[in-house]
Amino acid sequence: MCGITGIISKKSISTSLIKEMNIKIAHRGPDEAGFLMGGKFEHDIELEKLQVCVSPVSFAFGHRRLSIIDLSPLGHQPMSYRNRYWIVYNGEVYNHIELRAELEGHGYEFVSHTDTEVIMAAYDLWGSECLNKFNGMWAIVIYDMQKQELFISRDRFGIKPIYYYQDENHFIFSSEIKSILVHPDVKAETNMQYCMSYLKDGCKEYTKETAFKNIYRFDFTSFHHCKIENIFTPFNELKFWSVKPNLSNETFNETKAREYASKYYEILNDSVRLRLRADVKVGSASSGGLDSSSIVYLINQQLLAQGKEEKQETFSTVYKTIGTENCDESVFIDQVTRKLNVVSNQIEPLESEVPMEHAKVIYAMENPPESTLMSSWHTFKLVASTDVTVTLDGQGADEQLAGYLPYISNYWANRNLEGVWKELKDFKETKTLRFALIGLTANIISRVLGKKITSWIVSKIARKNIDLFQPLNARLHYDSFTHLITLIHFADHTSMAHSIESRMPFMDYRLVEFLTTVPASYKIHNGWTKYIARLAFDKKLPDSITWRKDKMGWPIPEEKWFRGNLNQWFKDAVIDGFKIVGEVAPEDIFSIGKSKAIRYLNLSIFNKTFIKPKEI
Repeated sequence: MCGITGIISKKSISTSLIKEMNIKIAHRGPDEAGFLMGGKFEHDIELEKLQVCVSPVSFAFGHRRLSIIDLSPLGHQPMSYRNRYWIVYNGEVYNHIELRAELEGHGYEFVSHTDTEVIMAAYDLWGSECLNKFNGMWAIVIYDMQKQELFISRDRFGIKPIYYYQDENHFIFSSEIKSILVHPDVKAETNMQYCMSYLKDGCKEYTKETAFKNIYRFDFTSFHHCKIENIFTPFNELKFWSVKPNLSNETFNETKAREYASKYYEILNDSVRLRLRADVKVGSASSGGLDSSSIVYLINQQLLAQGKEEKQETFSTVYKTIGTENCDESVFIDQVTRKLNVVSNQIEPLESEVPMEHAKVIYAMENPPESTLMSSWHTFKLVASTDVTVTLDGQGADEQLAGYLPYISNYWANRNLEGVWKELKDFKETKTLRFALIGLTANIISRVLGKKITSWIVSKIARKNIDLFQPLNARLHYDSFTHLITLIHFADHTSMAHSIESRMPFMDYRLVEFLTTVPASYKIHNGWTKYIARLAFDKKLPDSITWRKDKMGWPIPEEKWFRGNLNQWFKDAVIDGFKIVGEVAPEDIFSIGKSKAIRYLNLSIFNKTFIKPKEI
């Protein structure tokens, strides 16, 4: 896990500039720095492990290393291969051992045990097709000296970021925007159109636009291949992978459900096995929910299979202070701790420190996020205080298995009406009847008025656009490549701000491909969301976890904080946020809703941090 940055220019490049850009992302790789220079450059400052190669245009690549696999100097980047390729790379290709064996069968030789070297050999043999062989997360930039070509790619789910600035003279890229802003030709200007969309609809980390004018995201699931001298021309990335959801209305079958649950467990277990590959200590995040608890269980099983006796360490943010208990999941975390005999590390944010920690979050996130992210932020802050460098986290299951309660409404709006009244009783028992009735009512009304008019009525009542008639698996597919991409971005930036690598077993592409084929009736059944996942871990985890009825997921006591001791700080910042977009704040800032008020807060701190800088 690392950080990458670079400049490609028609002008000469100062080595002091690329060094300063690299320093800005030092938290992504505190163990080592490296540089590659080509074309014309001004060697005006000594650079650690500077490499030089020939190029028709000037370029400078910088790399920050967080040593995870092969901790020796052989893992240093930028790395060369066969005196032809140079790479700067951030991520992990978990199946590198299997790929290495396959490549050795083709005559390739390796001097290190890194996945970085495997990536370059795979690219040499298969070209861009190598991406379909990678199981992992990555942001890759490869320079082919022989053909004088660039190859840039991001993983299937955008876990690892690449941002860039482009004009007729420069192409500047980095793992983080703050590094790009170091360049004197790049101005820190607000992308007001993006910010207005953010205030209205929330954070969208899956779009090309960012909160900064003229700075863009390289698209996920994509690559770009060109002559290095053509990188100054606007381009469209090419997609290398996609999935199609199963939209059938297949009736539930108990035998098939158990088959699906068994297959789900098998793939997830192998995903965890691959993601435990590391030459440093690995732990896990634990929220007390089914998803993270499943990962904790499977890690224990893998440690047992490997004959390892040390206890797994888990990390959690809890809320035990009076008035915050509604956000606390420690009772469930403690149940998993006792059942699986793990070491539970817990942290509670201090209310008095929230403004300071929140400023750090905004600096780390760069684009203003959806909430304060205090739970995620403090969990990784806790990990950083130990000797654990890698965590396995539960991100991604809800969007694939219909874990969020509003999905129940989509399920009921699109199902046939056979056996309705019997199944409604099940939803009453799991305390999800309200969502079932919303979908069922829409289903019945649409048979008289039609779906278009019914959707209009529902949207008016809910005061927002809701497409209940989007089939459940279609909605899950959409959310998996929009909302989930945003959550993945949050996980990457909060973890890497603390020099921690976050790995996501639920984002194994094999699991994603499998779950898109599973009919909706096996994801929501008998009142339960994520049915086959619950079936898969039945009796492996406590029933209070596997068949837990409430859904929380790292909630944050923002309401208590911002109506209480932090009210004045919050109010002042929200009012400032309104001023940024030329609006007048209402007298009661909570009248616009907590979530929207927090967006104005985040926009305000974003503006002070990046547009009108101050020391963080």
